Amino acid sequence: MVEFKAMKSMVALPHDSGSLQLLHMLSNIEGLQRPIRRAEKKILNDAHKQIKHKLEGAPSKVRVQTPAEKAFVLLQCSIGQIYLDETTLHQEMNNIAEYAV
Repeated sequence: MVEFKAMKSMVALPHDSGSLQLLHMLSNIEGLQRPIRRAEKKILNDAHKQIKHKLEGAPSKVRVQTPAEKAFVLLQCSIGQIYLDETTLHQEMNNIAEYAV
């Protein structure tokens, strides 16, 4: 079931919004956000280099630091079928993708 806040943000999207706006909207849904563990930071930053849509900022200084950014990266890893070595991250990626559908 879709939460009311999530539905409001979906309805608020412009009709001509693209995949980037949709990914940002999905990653800001609280149900998709998971806390970032210290051991995951390097793996998430490496995965960020492989995804299509990058986080805003200078490419050399961008780091995944918030749960919303983690969801943004994991959603794209799931869509792009990027393999993650970390078992916990792989499970979270699958859970986020299922929740987003």
